[in-house]
Amino acid sequence: MNIAHIVFFIILFLWTGFDAYLFFFHNRRRNRQYGEKISKYIMLAFIIIGLTCVIFFDSEAQKAFTAPFVCHRFSGCVLMCVCVLLRFYVVRVLGKSFVINAGALPNQRIIKTGIYRFIRHPAYAAELIGYAGISLVYNQVLSSICAFFLPLAGILIRIHIEEKALIAVLGDEYKDYRKKTKLFIPYLI
Repeated sequence: MNIAHIVFFIILFLWTGFDAYLFFFHNRRRNRQYGEKISKYIMLAFIIIGLTCVIFFDSEAQKAFTAPFVCHRFSGCVLMCVCVLLRFYVVRVLGKSFVINAGALPNQRIIKTGIYRFIRHPAYAAELIGYAGISLVYNQVLSSICAFFLPLAGILIRIHIEEKALIAVLGDEYKDYRKKTKLFIPYLI
């Protein structure tokens, strides 16, 4: 293991530490007010399986991961840093509205400023940027595919449930907001 691997693990530790804080501690009282709690565990299962399944069971993936870093692997670390910074920004913008459980409260307003003018789910977009980064760092086709597409599947399930909950509470206002914004990527998706 060289310094690049250590940097990767430091970034991964910061990312998972921040997400663990959000998952277990951030806005705990507000989280209890939201009805839907299961989808976060489904998403988490997809993420954990995607990031670990191949790397632990395929010796070729382990060899590829421990190989020296080259340009695309450093790019993966940069993407992971972008993920952490963007997720921090999203939590700051949403403030008390950022919760882990899906849904909205009846008196909650839709944030339509900043990045939310363009996309509805920047926190999930940030996660996908991070998983793309991990895929580059993994440096092996099967583990890279699993590290991106299994978390993507979990996130898409979560978004489907979350958007239904938001429509149920916020109604036509959220439907109009959906028409004006994209899911992840401004002007595209």
